[in-house]
Amino acid sequence: MGITDILVIGGGIIGASVAYGVAERGVRVAGLDQGGSAPNASRGNFGLAWVQGKGLGMPRYAEWSLEAAQAWPEFATHLREQTGISTDYLRPGGFEVCLGEKAWKAREASIVQMRRESATGTCDCEMLDRQAMQERIPKLRLGEAVSGASFSPHDGHLNSLALLTALLAANQKIGVVHHPEQPVKSVSFQKGSFEVRTSTKHFSAQKVVLACGLGIKPLARQVGLEIPIRPQRGQILVTERTHPLLEQPFVTIRQTQEGSFLFGASHEEVGFDTGTTLEEMRRLAGHAVQVFPELARLQLVRCWGALRILTPDTKPVYVESESCPGAFVVTSHSGITLAPLHAQRLSEWIVEGVAPDGFEQFHPRRFDA
Repeated sequence: MGITDILVIGGGIIGASVAYGVAERGVRVAGLDQGGSAPNASRGNFGLAWVQGKGLGMPRYAEWSLEAAQAWPEFATHLREQTGISTDYLRPGGFEVCLGEKAWKAREASIVQMRRESATGTCDCEMLDRQAMQERIPKLRLGEAVSGASFSPHDGHLNSLALLTALLAANQKIGVVHHPEQPVKSVSFQKGSFEVRTSTKHFSAQKVVLACGLGIKPLARQVGLEIPIRPQRGQILVTERTHPLLEQPFVTIRQTQEGSFLFGASHEEVGFDTGTTLEEMRRLAGHAVQVFPELARLQLVRCWGALRILTPDTKPVYVESESCPGAFVVTSHSGITLAPLHAQRLSEWIVEGVAPDGFEQFHPRRFDA
């Protein structure tokens, strides 16, 4: 039997971030990773650390995303100093492009609404017309369909695989015991502690954190929680490498540190299918060329599909079970963006019971109505 203080179920970026933060508080932590060929959002991520557009209808999520963006530079530096692994994190600001006047007006309206919803009456995101946008992107000519974009100085991007690698390396250094290839079969609460079983092992812990993405739902029910989540496929295209052309990431286009362009990502309701389709690849490539016609000369070299983990309103869920205290659920499709807070603020909540202000807004009871 493996005995620990806190058991984190889930070995992706969210689970690794939580385990990292908890272990840094001096608590014994073990992590269970399903591994294998299971659909993993962390390995198929577009790599954005994004603020703009997040929190429409839930101001606390907008504040939470901004707080994460402000924490990212120090978080990335700390990981690099601990492990020697760079996440390639940069925060040059980011664009959400508008194709046509209708899209521009709709985007402007959403920013106005976010300002109205904000406790401070602000939303640090501006609308740029085509000329102002082009002035900030001197190396690529905008396509004729581009009418402008929204721009936030808080948006950035990184290498999501490097982030996961750095988190796992840091966890190993600070004593997190990692158990790969251990899909969890059951979680039970007995006499104030948790018994967790896989097909080959048995673990005991004072607290358990469910951060295993699409595997959360059945395990959450075993600790008295109903968590409505669903998969949504996103396909991504990768081009050959070229010289630096685009400093700022877009929601759908970014250039990596190595020089490749990533085009993404689709939003497909296809269950657990992680495949790719010619139709969607053509659409993604076509959109990229609409925005930047010069990208048509680049060869496409790779594509993949991965699954997002979405709640009904696409916003995070953070909750501790009332019937099985000490059992926590952490789920969000913004695991990259929120990684610093999942390590820092959530660890305080899990270890010490100190929840951030306004945290009740992330409770799944909001879906009961």
